Amino acid sequence: MRSSLQKLNELRKRNDLSWSWRSEVRAKEETMGDEAHASQSDNDETSANTMKILFLSSDTGGGHRASAESLAKQFQLLWPGQVEYVLHDMVTNEGTPPYSSLVRFYKHLSANPSQWKLVYEVSNSRAFEMLADAHLKLMCERAVRRRIMDIAPDVVISVHPLMCNVPVMSCAKISQKTGKHLPMFTVVTDLGSAHCLWFANGVEKMFVGSQQVWDLAQARGKVPDEKLVMSGLPIRHDFAVQAEALGDRMSEQGKAYQAKVRQELELPRFDKPTLLVMGGGEGVGSLSKIVDALYVELVDQGIDALILVVCGRNEKLKDDLERRDWESVLEKGRKKRDQRVATSSTCVSTVPPTGCMDGTVTNSIRKILSNSSLHMDNPLSAPALQAEESPPAQEETALPPEKPTPAPEEPAPEEPAPEEPTPEEPTPEPAPEEQAPESAPAHLANTEGASFSEEKKELDFEAVSMEPQLPLVTQTPVSLDVPQPSFERCNGEVTVTGLGFVTRMAEYMVAADILVSKAGPGTISEAAAVSLPVMLTSFLPGQEEGNVDYVVDGGFGAYVSDKDPIGIAEELTLWLRDPVKLGLLSKAAKAKGAPHAARDIARFIGDSTLKWKEINEERSKENAEEVENISSSDSSQ
Repeated sequence: MRSSLQKLNELRKRNDLSWSWRSEVRAKEETMGDEAHASQSDNDETSANTMKILFLSSDTGGGHRASAESLAKQFQLLWPGQVEYVLHDMVTNEGTPPYSSLVRFYKHLSANPSQWKLVYEVSNSRAFEMLADAHLKLMCERAVRRRIMDIAPDVVISVHPLMCNVPVMSCAKISQKTGKHLPMFTVVTDLGSAHCLWFANGVEKMFVGSQQVWDLAQARGKVPDEKLVMSGLPIRHDFAVQAEALGDRMSEQGKAYQAKVRQELELPRFDKPTLLVMGGGEGVGSLSKIVDALYVELVDQGIDALILVVCGRNEKLKDDLERRDWESVLEKGRKKRDQRVATSSTCVSTVPPTGCMDGTVTNSIRKILSNSSLHMDNPLSAPALQAEESPPAQEETALPPEKPTPAPEEPAPEEPAPEEPTPEEPTPEPAPEEQAPESAPAHLANTEGASFSEEKKELDFEAVSMEPQLPLVTQTPVSLDVPQPSFERCNGEVTVTGLGFVTRMAEYMVAADILVSKAGPGTISEAAAVSLPVMLTSFLPGQEEGNVDYVVDGGFGAYVSDKDPIGIAEELTLWLRDPVKLGLLSKAAKAKGAPHAARDIARFIGDSTLKWKEINEERSKENAEEVENISSSDSSQ
């Protein structure tokens, strides 16, 4: 009897230590590829291929839940009728204060960015990581372990940073207790930066969406490189479908498909440039001011456009857009723009009023300070500057040669006199350098003292002979002494349509030419999947700050704060006026897109889980047979 007990104890120890050969299984997983998935699709093995998946998430922002649901959808598509999944918030249900109140705190902090920044920066540190790790494991690990055992999943997938360290420990303990390996994976749902609590070792694999997050994982040093997988961010399946149908957005085929989608969405106009303006799932943000500024700028610049505003659950904003007096918006917007130009130091006594209203200087300075012109050439502004710098060179050849005139009157020994020109005969070369600095367009030169000659069709200066290029729409010269109306031009036809909570977002992004949004990682990834240029207007400090760099450095968008709605409108107007620049932005977005990330992640995890399930069942049968043999030998004795 004692020998039988010893054998049982040895068997239990062997079960606990049986995970030492997991490296061999992982090596087999890496080579099996799609063959394992194909072999597991036979109808005779349906029961063996069923999977129960536990997603660990929390409603601190919509991105975590959206990623989990995107993955769940792919599991169901890859293994139809064989997948059961549970989406559980262990922070709220099994956590202790203050973690159990995190969802409620998030809504307050996200509305107060300065407070959010303080909390994020304090928590994203090595000291806090060690403290939170110890506290959560001490106070929550048992409750988390019990809940996982109650759900009895075949695999655990974390899509939230607070559900990594503790569940990893719980899964390891469950594996030791049951003798069946419970695999766990982490899918990082941040894009340009990531919180330190994401990087918990002990997972099978960690899927990251960008090189920035990969570098952070390596810098933390917790997760080995062989466990990191560059996958892209998991997004909704609809975007993969639309990305394949759209192809190259700027090609004839892509434009034809875009027109088709616009007709299916029953948009007011199918042939207009379309801007999609978003502020998050709740319709928050300075949407109203941004829309007003866009309307004014597009109308005054003569650009026909359609503005689609995603109001979300903000029914008040949607109703207000439908009843808004756009003539009044136009009048107020122009006054604000006049005040903006009047207070700009760029337009003080050196530029004609029409130059300020045209926005050339303010646009150039704002672009240099804020957006992607730091990283890519602007094909709109560069030729303009070159064209404006060329007239002074032509002017030198146009000036009549006045030096030979005084020669006959002066004696021959005094011929060197032309080296010192008289005040009536200024040298033309230094004039452009003094009047128009190299950093500014030629039309910014000082025009004080100029008079217009109708016979020569040019400006004659008393102090300097120079022909400035005025920033006017027409080419005919206009007297500067007569005040010119700033907005005497062909107005654009602009339509504003408010949308509620959108369920066909992928199609609306295909229909749009530009997306205006906050810097949410999911939204950015979805836009990139359908090669849509992005204008970012706000971000949560710390958490979403890196997403701005991801877009700007990636060359498929820019950032202008929502506190400067006129600046947003001016920049977007430049994009719409320049098809070449818009095409470059779209191409860069497509290069960053990963429309099939969710499918790739789900396939990898599903194949690995089914393999582990098969191994666990084989080990269980072997152990059961050995126990039965031991019991039989004892009974026979």
